[in-house]
Amino acid sequence: MRVRFVVACFAVVLASRVACATEASGAVRADAGGFGSLGPQSSLAVSASERVFEAARLGAVPGSLPPTTFGEDDLFPEDFAFGVASSAFQIEGDGGDRPRSTWDDFSDARGLGDAARQGIRHFEHVEDDIKYMARAGVKHYRLSLSWPRLQNQDGTPNDAGYAFYEKMLDAMQNAGIEPYVTLHHWDLPSAMCQGGTSASETTSTESCPAVDWLDPKSVDQFESYASQAFARLGGRVRFWATLNEPKTVANLGYGVGAHAPGLQSATAPLVAGHNMLLAHAAAVRSYRDSFIEKSPGGGGKISLVTNADWREPSDAANEKDVAAAERAMDEELGWFADPLYFGDYPVSMKQRYGADLPAFTEAQKASLKGSTDFFALNHYASAYVVDAQPASPANSYLGRQTDWAETDVNKRGELIGPTGTCAWLKQAPFGMRKTLNLIKARYGRPATYVTENGLCAGASSGASLDDALDDPERVAYVAGYLKSVLESIDLDDADVRGYFAWSFFDNFEWADGVKQRFGMVHVDHFGEFGGEWTARRPKKSLAAYREFMIGKHSKQSESAAASEMGGFGGFGGFSAAPKAEKGVDESFYQPFAWEKGESSAASGGAKLAALGASPLGRRGGPSQPLGASWTEYAPESAEDYEREISKEEDARFALAAAVEALSMAEHPRGSEAASTLEMGRETLAREGDDRPSPETLLAQAERVLAVAEASSREASGASRSAASRSAASATGPSTDTSDASFSASSSASGDVAAAVSTTEAANGGGAAALDGSVWSLLRPRRDFRAAAVSLGPVWVATFVGVAFGLFLIAIQVSCNLMRKGKRGCGTNEGEVRSLVAVAKGAKDAKSYGGTPAKTV
Repeated sequence: MRVRFVVACFAVVLASRVACATEASGAVRADAGGFGSLGPQSSLAVSASERVFEAARLGAVPGSLPPTTFGEDDLFPEDFAFGVASSAFQIEGDGGDRPRSTWDDFSDARGLGDAARQGIRHFEHVEDDIKYMARAGVKHYRLSLSWPRLQNQDGTPNDAGYAFYEKMLDAMQNAGIEPYVTLHHWDLPSAMCQGGTSASETTSTESCPAVDWLDPKSVDQFESYASQAFARLGGRVRFWATLNEPKTVANLGYGVGAHAPGLQSATAPLVAGHNMLLAHAAAVRSYRDSFIEKSPGGGGKISLVTNADWREPSDAANEKDVAAAERAMDEELGWFADPLYFGDYPVSMKQRYGADLPAFTEAQKASLKGSTDFFALNHYASAYVVDAQPASPANSYLGRQTDWAETDVNKRGELIGPTGTCAWLKQAPFGMRKTLNLIKARYGRPATYVTENGLCAGASSGASLDDALDDPERVAYVAGYLKSVLESIDLDDADVRGYFAWSFFDNFEWADGVKQRFGMVHVDHFGEFGGEWTARRPKKSLAAYREFMIGKHSKQSESAAASEMGGFGGFGGFSAAPKAEKGVDESFYQPFAWEKGESSAASGGAKLAALGASPLGRRGGPSQPLGASWTEYAPESAEDYEREISKEEDARFALAAAVEALSMAEHPRGSEAASTLEMGRETLAREGDDRPSPETLLAQAERVLAVAEASSREASGASRSAASRSAASATGPSTDTSDASFSASSSASGDVAAAVSTTEAANGGGAAALDGSVWSLLRPRRDFRAAAVSLGPVWVATFVGVAFGLFLIAIQVSCNLMRKGKRGCGTNEGEVRSLVAVAKGAKDAKSYGGTPAKTV
């Protein structure tokens, strides 16, 4: 018997037996790696993100970055905030009779209105969504408020809208989740009357125009709305942002017409951006003058969310390309950040655009300078830049002339990185570090939060549910970018205090509708996989990112260990989270793998069984032991105790199988293989207080297996005979199926008896069983006849499940036929609302969102 056959047997059995623990640890497909996967300890002395970039450039995994490892010393500050993000318009839908926004108008005009009105029905499910987040390990959540929901067209507050957000924020507080609230994330009111103070002074909706950033009145309108929000919600919120990505609003909404309001102009983006900056300054002045003391602890903070991707010179040795990249970053970052810190636009922008770029008065400069308490950065991608003078509109997608050109390929013909499912997102983690360093150098090392970072990725339409939930590209992306953030902290002394993954749920992705997916939780928008529309199911990336959210990759102090929540970005504490509630509909919210009885210790150890880049799903080579101690996770009940014992059985079996594989390989005495074999046997023999933890067992199994795989000779005939004898004598009560069955049982002392049977193995079929001197250490004690009947319940359960599934399919087909006949069949209100074709009274081509787009 060849060693590789034995190794294959071990890998299949281990993968099937510890599948739940593997999912809980954040394990993913071998070509993707995991956020917290353990490999050879990395050193921050060498830039890991540069290595990631280099591997990606060489095409390590098409469409995906290569795996990134976090060694035991790769730790974020203890109070570093790991969070998730979303926005109101993208998830809430129009539940609660939300008034229309400019994005409703724009979506209707482009055939996206139904999906926009549905969102993910967060309005209807808000409290359960918050519970689900808490169960996932979320402790920091960045959300936005819907301006149309909160302010009536006459400018008065909408009490029903505020009741919704009060309910949301109260649910977050009960769950121990810190809110980071953005006042405006792109959805302007579609109708806002000017000068009215009460409903009696307000004319009809048709006579009230939409809020428009080209109109100077928008500054006062935003200040009015912001002041109302501060007054009503300020006692529940410590972190505020005024506007999200004004550069995107200006360029895509007013420059090329790809976003609401759908205008095309070379100069309108500069005017819209100018008014957004003034609106920000007005809101900050109102907050600091009248509402800051309302925040929890009286120490609220406020900022503006700036989006900036990185622009790298195509030829770093070419002074013109370097200067072109600097001018590009002036506009990419400095357009909206420079006024917040210096009170004015970058010099290069004023020179390039002249009188087309509005000028600030001295009073406006003073109001803008210092109007942020922290730097909020959204960062996704990078591009190369080449000098392209003289300036030409053809050099930019923004619709106005620039004197540089962007490209995906550098002078040597090398791609900057793989692409997500949306073509604009070129993955290059080194760009994150360089952007953070520029912020540090340019603006005096401000406290910085990465408020958005994420990847559009996911299986294509028609894929299976398993494929839809398997997102290795996102796992690799977030791991690579997080490593770059960590390098900026440890190597460059940047003051980065938090990171928010975009996004927790799959969203309505603006002009892309629901075609693009950024979420770590899959949303079944139209019931493709059965059940209710918009059902939530966790992807593998959530299990991986969860390890960061619960602090596995953060430094721990005595105070942090005593409090589950720890600190929040150095701005004060927050109440500890209570135990997460499960009270949600599990047909709508798929349970998490880590809720199936796995403790943090065992689930962390299971990584070594499945993560990595080798054909066996391993990193290869010895690894550092897991930091979590077996004794740190005391079972809370007898049931928990039994689960822990079961996981120890699995871990011991894993090491025993690896030792057996190595024992079947020929190797000289005194070699590394011989010493490794002896080490494994000694570990298995340890009992009592010296008994090894599951993670230690799995770590050694990884090491032994790596050595076994290195040997490719035929196993001795004696070993094969021993394995054959084992098939008849090994016992166990439990079974598992996945091209393999496994049986194991334990006594009170934790002794294990195990048998392995593998059919149709990769090297030609047949059956094999593992035995030998190692198994004598495990002392089987139970009757082997128990295994003979263990498959009976499995076949019965399979038959019942298939029959029930066919029954449900028949019901669904009947419902669909009834719906075509215009008869109801269990349709809920959310579905009915989402099926409305186009809202009556949608604005014509003259209004926002009309086609063709206007030219200013």
